[in-house]
Amino acid sequence: MEDKEENEDINVAKDAFDGIGKKDGAERLLEKAEPARDKRKKSDHDDEPARDKRKKSDHDDEPARDKRKKSDHDDEPARDKRKKSDHDDKPDSRRLISSLTAETGGIIVAPIIQANSVNNVNNYINISPARDERKKSDHDDEPAPEEPDSNKRKIVCQQNYKKDVEKKYGKMKDYNSLTGEWVDFNRRYTKLFILRRHPKLKEREDELKSRGHLEWRKKYKSDEAMCIQVEDVFASDENGEIPSTVVLQGPAGIGKTFTVNKIMFDWASKNIFQDKFDYVFHFSFRELNTKGDVSLIELLSDQYSDLNLKEILACPEKLLFLMDGFDEWKFSLDQDEGGDEHTKQPVAITVNRLLKRKILSKSTLLITTRPSSLETLEKSVTLQRFADLLGFSEDEIEEYVSKYFQTKEQADQALNYIKENESVFTLCFVPVVCWIVCEVIKQSIVCGEELNRNLKTATQVFVHFVITLCKHHGNNSPSDIIHKLGPLALGGVRKQQFLFQKEELEKLISSPVQDVSAFLNKIQFKQGLSCGSAYHFLHLSIQEVLAAMFCVSGMSDEEINTLLNDSLHNRCLLNVVQFMFGLANKNIQALISDSNLLHIPELRPQLENWIKEASRGVYSLELLHCLFEIQDEEFAKKAMADMNNLWFFHGCVNKNDCTVIKYCIEQRGEVEWLDLGLSHLGEEEVKVLLEVLPKCQKLGIYSSDLKKDTVMNFCQMLSTHPCRVSLDLDIKMTKEGLTLCCSTYDGMLDKKGLSFEGDLPEDFILNICTLIIPKYICEGVSVCNCHLTSNFIEKLCGVLKMSTTDLQSLELIDAHLTDSLVESLSSGLDAFSSLESLDLSSNSFTDSSVPSFTRLIQTCSSLKGIGLSRNRFSLERMRKLESLQEELKRSGRECEDAVAISLVRRGGGAGVSGGRSLHWSVPETLDLSL
Repeated sequence: MEDKEENEDINVAKDAFDGIGKKDGAERLLEKAEPARDKRKKSDHDDEPARDKRKKSDHDDEPARDKRKKSDHDDEPARDKRKKSDHDDKPDSRRLISSLTAETGGIIVAPIIQANSVNNVNNYINISPARDERKKSDHDDEPAPEEPDSNKRKIVCQQNYKKDVEKKYGKMKDYNSLTGEWVDFNRRYTKLFILRRHPKLKEREDELKSRGHLEWRKKYKSDEAMCIQVEDVFASDENGEIPSTVVLQGPAGIGKTFTVNKIMFDWASKNIFQDKFDYVFHFSFRELNTKGDVSLIELLSDQYSDLNLKEILACPEKLLFLMDGFDEWKFSLDQDEGGDEHTKQPVAITVNRLLKRKILSKSTLLITTRPSSLETLEKSVTLQRFADLLGFSEDEIEEYVSKYFQTKEQADQALNYIKENESVFTLCFVPVVCWIVCEVIKQSIVCGEELNRNLKTATQVFVHFVITLCKHHGNNSPSDIIHKLGPLALGGVRKQQFLFQKEELEKLISSPVQDVSAFLNKIQFKQGLSCGSAYHFLHLSIQEVLAAMFCVSGMSDEEINTLLNDSLHNRCLLNVVQFMFGLANKNIQALISDSNLLHIPELRPQLENWIKEASRGVYSLELLHCLFEIQDEEFAKKAMADMNNLWFFHGCVNKNDCTVIKYCIEQRGEVEWLDLGLSHLGEEEVKVLLEVLPKCQKLGIYSSDLKKDTVMNFCQMLSTHPCRVSLDLDIKMTKEGLTLCCSTYDGMLDKKGLSFEGDLPEDFILNICTLIIPKYICEGVSVCNCHLTSNFIEKLCGVLKMSTTDLQSLELIDAHLTDSLVESLSSGLDAFSSLESLDLSSNSFTDSSVPSFTRLIQTCSSLKGIGLSRNRFSLERMRKLESLQEELKRSGRECEDAVAISLVRRGGGAGVSGGRSLHWSVPETLDLSL
C-alpha cells in the first residue's frame, strides 16, 4: 500500500512539472497534487473494503497490531529501515508539494527527479531524460516550453509598460479637439530650443525692445556649449557630475508639457535613455492636486496596475520621475512629515517628500515650471541643473507648419501668411501661437474661404492667444487679466519699461504674481554679490495688446482722447493705438464672450477724429496699419480722403507693410504719389504692390534680389499707367539677382530714360523697351556690359522710332559690337535728328569702321558728342577722327556745337573714357588725349 502511495506521489510531481510554464509553478503543483491527496484520503476513509480491512488490521486484530507496533517501535533495525523509507525515499504528497512550491524572490525552488528520488535544490526545474522521453511521447514530439526566469519576467513587464506608455503618449488632443479626435504626437511635436543658462539681463531687455525674438534665438544658437537637446538634459557637466534634479522653466504655451510627453514617448519607443532609466513615470501637478491621502506606491499603481513595484523601487537609481507644472501645485512645500513610499498620507506630503529626496533619494527628477514659481521651488528643492525652454527658432516654425498641414501647398500658404506679418512671425516662437495660426488657416481652407479671411490682422492673432491662455493655461477670465495686467502694460509702454520688479508688479495688479503668470515670464540675473529677478510680458506685442484692451474696456472717453493725442508726440504709443483700431473690428468683438468688455460704439468716432488729425503728421505707414487693423472699407475710404501722398522715408518696408499699403490704396481708388525710393523692397514686396502700381500717378521704388519674371511683370504694370510722365528706370544684374530703381515723376527728373547693366538677355531688354518707350517720356537708353547682336541693334532702332519723344542719348558700352554692326547702326540712327550723345566705348571696332563713323558724324547734325574710347583703332585712324572734328568746326559748326570725339587706345594712357554719366548729361567737349 505504501509503495503504491509513494509511486502515486512521484507521478503527481512529474505531471505537475509538465504544467510549469503555463501557470505559476507552485499553483500548478498544488492543483496536480490535490486530486491524488483526495484519492488517497478517500482510500483511507471512504472506500469501505479497504478501510474496513485496514481498520481491522490496525485496531481489531491485536496480534497483527502488536506485531506491527513491535516492528515499528521495538525492533530497532526494522524501525530504522521503515523510517528511512518513510522520510527519505517515500515522502507523502503534502511534504513533496511544500518543498516544490517554495519561493525565493519569485524563483521557483523545484526538485530534480532522478531514479525515483526527490532532491531539493535551489535551481530552475530540470527535466530528466526519462521525463523528456515521456513528454515527447505524450505531446506528439512538441518541444518543452521554455521556463521563465527572473530577468525574462522583468523584461516582459518593462516591455508591457513601454507598450502602454507608447500607446498613451503616441496620440494627443488639440485645444479644440472633439470627442474621439486624436492627432499623432509626432505630427505635432517639433524640436524646441533649450538654453542651459540664464539669459543675461541686457540680452533679454534688448530682445524685448527689438521684437526680434527669432534673431536673438540665432545668437543664442551660436553658443553651442549652452544649447542642448532633450536627450542631453541629464548629461554630465564639465566636472563629470550627472544631475539628479533638473528644472526646465518656460512661460505658458512654450512647450513644457510637450517636452515631458516627448520624453515619455521617446523612452517608450526606445529612442532615448534606454541604458539610463529602466522606468520613467509622469506626474502632472494639476492632477496631483485632486488626490487625497495616497502613498507613492498607489500613485504609481494608478498609472499601470500590473507593475511589480516592490521589485522596481528596489533600484531607484534607474527611475526617472517627470513632474510637470510645478507652478500649478497648490500646496506648500513645507509639508513633509515622515513616511516612505508605502505610507498612505496626504498627497502634499507624499509628493513633497519625493521632490525633497526623502523618498527614493537615488532616483532622478525633471521638474517643469513657469519662471514665476522657480524661486518657491528653489527654496525647498535642491536643483542641480537649470534649463530655459525658449520655444521655436525660425527653422522650427517652418517645420511645425509643414507638419501641421497635409499638403505642401497648404503649408506654404500658412507659412507665407506668418512671414508676411512680422509681429505674428516673431511671436510664433511660442508654439501655441503657431497652433492658433495654423488651425484658423486650416479651418478657412476646409470651409473654402479666403485664406486670411479669419486671420487678416495681428490683433486677431493676439486676441486668440489671450483667450487661449486664459482658457487652457490659467484660472482667470479675459476680463480679469485685462483689469489686472492692463494698467501695468500701458504704464510700461508709456515709459518704455519692459522689465518689472516683483514688488512693483504685485502693487499694480493687487494680487500675487502667480495669478497672472500665464502672461508673464521671469528672469534671474546676478546683481553685484547677490541675485536679482524681474518679470516681463511674453512679447512686447502682448504687452501692447493688453494695454489696448485696457484702454478700450477700462478707461473713460476723456482718458482715451488723452492717450490718442499723446500718441501723436510719443511714437511708442502708436502700436497701442493700432491695436485699439483692431479691437474695433466686428470680428474681434465676436471672439470675446463678454459682450460688455469692449466699448466699441463709443470708440469708433474717437478713432475717426484722431486719424484726421494724425494724417497731417509724418507717420503715414503707422496710420495705414491702423486702417488695415479695423478692416472696415467705409471707414478706410473716409480716412484716406486726406491721404493722397504716401511717402515712406524711415527705411525697410516689409511684405506685411506692402499688404497694408495695397489695401489702403485700393480703398481710396488711386493716390497721387507713392514714394518707396528710400525703402529697400525685395521680391515678395514688389509682387504685392504690382496690382496697385497703375493707381499711383507718381512712383518711386528701389528693389533688389528680383527675378526676371518679377521685373517683367513690374514693367508690364507700368505700361498700363494712364498718364504719360517722365520715367527713370534702371535695371542691373548682380550675383544676387536683379536690382531695380524706378521713378515716374512729372517734370522733376534730370534723367529720363532706360538703363540696363549686366549680362542680360537681348530679348529681355527689347521686351522692356517695347513696353516702356512708347508709354513714357524716354530721352535716353543705356545698355552696358551686355552681349548684343546686329538683330538687337535693328530691333532697338525700330522700337525707338515708336517713341513720340526725341531720343537725345544712346549708350552701348562694352556690348561686344563689331565693324559689321556699324552700317546698321548708322542707318538706324540717321533718322534721329535730336540725338546729341552717342557712346560706343569699350567695344571691338577697328579701322574698317572709321569711314562709317565719319559718315554718321557728318550726317547727324544734332550729334554733339561720340565716345569711341577703348576700341581697336590704329593710331593713324584715331588721328583721322580727330582731324574730322577740326574740319567740322571750319565747315561752320561752332566749337561749342562741334562733335567732341573721345578717343583712347584700348589699354592706353590718360583720357576720358566716355562711359555713362550718372545724370545722362554728355559734355559738349571731351579730352582728346590718347
